[in-house]
Amino acid sequence: MKAAVYKGYGLPLKIEEVPNPTPKEGEVLVKVASTGICHSDLHLLSGELVGPLPNGFIIGHEIAGWVEKIGGNVKNPYGLKEGDPVLVSWIVPCGICRYCASGKENYCKENAKRLVGLIGINGGHAEYLTVPEIAVVPLAKNLDPYYSSPIACAYGTAYNALKSANATSGKSIVIVGSGGVGSAAIQLANSIGLNPIIAVDIDENKLKRAKELGATHIINANESDARAKVLETLEDGADIVYETKPYPDLKLSLEVVKNGGTIVVTGLGGFSTLAQIPVTLFVSRGITLIGSLGYRPRIDLPELVSLASSGKIDIKKLVSHIYSPDKINEAYENLKKGLHIRAIIRWN
Repeated sequence: MKAAVYKGYGLPLKIEEVPNPTPKEGEVLVKVASTGICHSDLHLLSGELVGPLPNGFIIGHEIAGWVEKIGGNVKNPYGLKEGDPVLVSWIVPCGICRYCASGKENYCKENAKRLVGLIGINGGHAEYLTVPEIAVVPLAKNLDPYYSSPIACAYGTAYNALKSANATSGKSIVIVGSGGVGSAAIQLANSIGLNPIIAVDIDENKLKRAKELGATHIINANESDARAKVLETLEDGADIVYETKPYPDLKLSLEVVKNGGTIVVTGLGGFSTLAQIPVTLFVSRGITLIGSLGYRPRIDLPELVSLASSGKIDIKKLVSHIYSPDKINEAYENLKKGLHIRAIIRWN
């Protein structure tokens, strides 16, 4: 099969022919429709997240496709058949530990050993991949797998973050960063009924798209004082501030969250990325600060599939660029330049 293979730090991914994977006990072989181009991959390729990757590793953690083959001893709770459209979760929980049993499977300790396309399990920048069956979630038949891969990261990450922040109808939100996750958050906030939805970015094209996706207000932080602009609309500040930037600094978030409000963060940065928090301000204003990792595959992904299938979110609107596999390095370069909302690689 064709795959984009990691060849070393600082080197471009190389499209090569590699052996087709075979599903082992408890695994499913997936024929890949598309994979997303996510900023977390840039952190990964730079060594900021897990250090050097093993030579020959296949990245790509935002995946949609079809069941190609089901391995032995697969319990198959969804009743999947060959040819059925599916999402692949990059989070692979064990399903039975205390974290999983309490609905926090995104913090299952097994995840640290096997994050699809990130750690331990080859990812989706290939024509096929095998994953443990717990990572496979059915996709509604009326959704196009070629546009559905962002559900498995951008939408999932934003959805769990909004849930963690107790985002409910009528609350106000400021979303800092209008890339893939931020744009997905705008759509989701709109579907939940948050109002106003204020998008902050430094890219005018991303802000225009944010408006199309449901932002009630847009602020270009390069052209105006973002803090002042937010407080013109929300005198007391926002109920929720969602920091989606790749390198979160929390500065604006702390300035525009209301007393008793919540800041939720999903931008990873690297292990050396730090944010300064004025402790007296943080304590005296009763601010809640939440870190939110990914999503819960067995809970959040089926709910997102339902939202997309019913038309409450439009997944096609999130995809701004489509690349062929031979253009994958160009796709990552364009991501660095800030040209994408969400880009995908079309494989099969």
